[in-house]
Amino acid sequence: MFNVVMYICILIEFGIPNKLVRLIKMCLTETYSTVRVGKNLSEMFPIGNGLKQGDALSPLPFNFALDYAIKRVQVN
Repeated sequence: MFNVVMYICILIEFGIPNKLVRLIKMCLTETYSTVRVGKNLSEMFPIGNGLKQGDALSPLPFNFALDYAIKRVQVN
């Protein structure tokens, strides 16, 4: 499961500027979605965890987490 707090910590450790970290956090935590079934569209509901499908930011958490894990293994 995707953990926003851990991802934010990894971004900070990689030296990503705080302003960009705050913007990414807003994109990942304050998200809502709707569901379309046929011609009907549901009301908006909050997304509690995970990443939005098709979001341009979705590959970044995986890449940063993998890079972080590889570096941690190499150090130990």
